[in-house]
Amino acid sequence: MPNTTSTDIHMYHEQQEKQLCLLHTLNNLLQEKAFAKRDLDTLCESLDERQWFNAHRSMFGLGNYDVNILMAALATKDLSVTWFDNRLKFKNVKPENVYGYIFNKPTSGVWGYLTRGRHWFAVLQLQNGLFYNFDSKLSKPTIIDDFETFFDKHIEVGDQIFLVTKPESSENCVTNK
Repeated sequence: MPNTTSTDIHMYHEQQEKQLCLLHTLNNLLQEKAFAKRDLDTLCESLDERQWFNAHRSMFGLGNYDVNILMAALATKDLSVTWFDNRLKFKNVKPENVYGYIFNKPTSGVWGYLTRGRHWFAVLQLQNGLFYNFDSKLSKPTIIDDFETFFDKHIEVGDQIFLVTKPESSENCVTNK
C-alpha cells in the first residue's frame, strides 16, 4: 500500500506557496511555524547585504532560497546539515543520528526551466517508526513504505540529500563502509 496517509499522529504540514518551499520544508521539519519569510530574508541579507539580486534568493522576492539559507536557519535551532555524498547509498546512513532528511531536486515545468529553480522537501521518521514525506506540494504528509528505496532513487536521479542532525552527531551520521 504505497504512500498512504496516517491520521493517528498529529503532524504539522505547510503547503506550497510561491517559491517558498524551503520555508515550508524548515517548518515541516521542525513540526511548527519556526520561521517566517521575513526570517529567511533577514538571513539572506546577513550573508549578502544586497536586497536586490541577493545571491541567496530569487530577485523577485518570491523565495527560491539556496542551501546557505537552509544551513544558517537550522544553525539558529542548534541543528547541523550534512550534505550527503551521492556516491553512497542509504545503507551508509546512521539513522539513529539523523533528526530528519531534506531533499532538493530540480523544479519541473517551464517556470523551473526559466528560473533554474529547485524544490525542497523534508522527510521525518516519527515516533511510530514510519517515515513520512512532508513535501509542501502534497495535500498532507504521506507514509513512505520503503524509505531506503525512496532515498536511493533520489540519489540515482541526481537529487541532493541533506542529513539534519544535532551538531554533536554531524560527524557520525554517515559511514563509508
